[in-house]
Amino acid sequence: MKFFITILFVICNCGFVFSQMITIEAKLDSNKFLIGDQVKLHLLVTKPKSANLNFPILPDSLADGIEIVERFKPDTLSKNEDILTLRQTFLITSFDSGKHTVPSIPFEFLRDSTIDTLFTDSVFFTVNTIPVDTAKKTIYDIKKPINEPFTIMEIIGYIIWGIVALFVIIAGIYVYRKFRKKEPLIKIPHKPADPPHVIALRELNALKEKKLWQNNHIKKYHTQLTDIIRKYIEARFVIQAMEMTSNEIIQAFLQEKYISEQCLLGLRQILTLADFVKFAKIQPLPDENDLSMRNAYQFVNDTIPVEKSEEITVKETASTEAKGGANA
Repeated sequence: MKFFITILFVICNCGFVFSQMITIEAKLDSNKFLIGDQVKLHLLVTKPKSANLNFPILPDSLADGIEIVERFKPDTLSKNEDILTLRQTFLITSFDSGKHTVPSIPFEFLRDSTIDTLFTDSVFFTVNTIPVDTAKKTIYDIKKPINEPFTIMEIIGYIIWGIVALFVIIAGIYVYRKFRKKEPLIKIPHKPADPPHVIALRELNALKEKKLWQNNHIKKYHTQLTDIIRKYIEARFVIQAMEMTSNEIIQAFLQEKYISEQCLLGLRQILTLADFVKFAKIQPLPDENDLSMRNAYQFVNDTIPVEKSEEITVKETASTEAKGGANA
């Protein structure tokens, strides 16, 4: 029995000695300061290196009227063999005058697989207000705001932003209308289309260079030749020649008297020979194929609008006679 009591005493005494080796303290840089000022609160810990003790996590408000403004990381003040001295600093303030108390702060540590707690002593301090000497200074009411005239520099920013906002609104309306009408945002000017007679003469020159009938492509030659003339008639005289038969085209010219009788004869020769080739499958003589080409050139040149005839007659007539008359 005495042995058991002795062992229990030794264990308890060891725990007491271990706790005595850990010291904690809370202190302020100053115990008196003015309302709204800030003062540092230091938490100091001296402990063995082997002791598992951590600084507590404090709330933003330590007590009524005591607020933590800033928290600093713990640092080591001294290290002596197996003993460490640690410190953590908090910046606190108070906006309530009078006496205040920083309550005891708990520190938990692990001892023999059991969590134990140590407490700091309470810290007292006084918050003073700023003294006012009413004998020398008079307390006045709060002054009303002073009216100052506006300057251009004060409102220039609003003007600029107003212009930018107006520009954005106008741009948005413009984009919306273009999108609704399915139009491009920026219209790119197109090159004016060539006059119908220029297009027709260019295509006749290209067809002549292919030498289709000379290579036994008779039907293809007359088909392309009549297509050129039909498209020219549509563009020049607004007659739906691509959808009409050869006879309907001739009748349209007879009714309206758009062209001279000589032009009409040349047109009839072109269309009639082409119909024979495409539908009757005849094989025209080389002179007949060449005649259709010369009549096509003549038909286009003779039906050029009067106001433009003087510009192109000199250069086109010479090339027409040279090209149309040659049987290459």
